[in-house]
Amino acid sequence: MMLVLIAAGLSGAVMAQSIAPPTIQPQEGGTYFTRMSFHHEGDVHQATNFSRGVVWPINTEVRLVSKTDRRHGRMVLERVDNGDRVTIQNVPRHTDMSIDALAERMLADQPTPIERLPEDVQRAIRAGELRMGMTKEQALMARGYPPTVHTANPMDADTWVYQENRFAQRTIVFENGRIVEGRGLR
Repeated sequence: MMLVLIAAGLSGAVMAQSIAPPTIQPQEGGTYFTRMSFHHEGDVHQATNFSRGVVWPINTEVRLVSKTDRRHGRMVLERVDNGDRVTIQNVPRHTDMSIDALAERMLADQPTPIERLPEDVQRAIRAGELRMGMTKEQALMARGYPPTVHTANPMDADTWVYQENRFAQRTIVFENGRIVEGRGLR
């Protein structure tokens, strides 16, 4: 996953500078940081990426307790700060990836430096909320990837469809790489 800040260079040209930690291959027993905020109900996060329940914010320090490919793949994360656990259930028809690839997408060996972003954007990202004006990269930090069944290549698409719950969807529209439309967004 590539997260990008746009910065003005000395010549005045606009250039992209990644703020994402490098991609790694998380292993059982290792300690990592979440690359994005995500919601879970009870102790389960469906990789369909619903927006209900409790939020674990970006940069939550976790231990990868277990990871298996059985039953489409699942992994168990344990928060370092309080011992709470969540099972991440892969839904291959919504992610188009293995549990190993999903772990790479969700975990990093260092925090994402979101302190470089404006305070209001940091708060929204930590709360798992999308906001008008967010970049695609900030939207990924706040909500993670939309299901591929709705949005196959989000970085190349100007319309993303998130599954809010089993029955409701939220369409997000980008112009020039920023959110300009989305039901319920401020």
